[in-house]
Amino acid sequence: MLALTVLVWSFSFLAAARLRQELSVAESLAARFVPVAVGAGVLLLARRPWRIPRNAWPVIVAMGLLGVPAYNLFFFIGLKTVPSGTAALIVALNPVLTVLLAWCFLGEPFGLRKTLGLALSLTGVYVVIRYGTERSVDAPYLTSALLLALAPLSWAGYTVVGRMMPRGTNTFDACLALLFVGSFPLVVFAGPGLVRTLAGSPGALASALYLALPCTLFGFTAWLWALRRLPAGEVAAFVFLNPPLSLLSQVALHRLWPETFALTTNRWELAASVVVLAGIP
Repeated sequence: MLALTVLVWSFSFLAAARLRQELSVAESLAARFVPVAVGAGVLLLARRPWRIPRNAWPVIVAMGLLGVPAYNLFFFIGLKTVPSGTAALIVALNPVLTVLLAWCFLGEPFGLRKTLGLALSLTGVYVVIRYGTERSVDAPYLTSALLLALAPLSWAGYTVVGRMMPRGTNTFDACLALLFVGSFPLVVFAGPGLVRTLAGSPGALASALYLALPCTLFGFTAWLWALRRLPAGEVAAFVFLNPPLSLLSQVALHRLWPETFALTTNRWELAASVVVLAGIP
């Protein structure tokens, strides 16, 4: 389930970059999460009564805010400047940050082998930030890369908080609730201009729907389902599959539609992917 989820997410970088070509950050957030808010709301109404204990709601609200507005705000800001392949490797910081937070707040073990592996993966992330772009590594680029790095920090918090979900909570009900809580505030960014832009651009519309349905409704549910069964650090380690899968998806889509999907992968990104994967503890 986790491998399938990460495979679906590997295309999200290209979809988000495609969306940012035509929309602002606020419009991109609305394009992705208005369908999520509507879909989650309808499914919640259909599933009443919910199997969510009262003490689960603080966890659900925290996960909704960390996983939706916080993560995606930094994600879309960074993708305006950072290439999608490089972005996938920056987001690979997620397992490192998750392991650290899980060690601090959940008491999950953090031994020498895991420390060395995570350090090696961090080296790969540094290589791609420093050398994985053909443009000059100036202040605006580094600022975008650092802001993008706040996205995996938000997701690490989401993952660790998810391990605190009380027993007796239905995974699907909880996921729908957190998606609705996190997505509903973003509805304010939707307007007639957004509708006209999406209606006139099939590529942007398809990207928004891909991000909303398989990446969010399916991906968030599968992630939370796995968190109920595995330690946070083990679940987060699957994110290390994102960089190579994202690079492969970029190559595949470029071969199919070269006019739509540019190929930005270089040897540094490929080398960094190997280093990142080699460090999986």
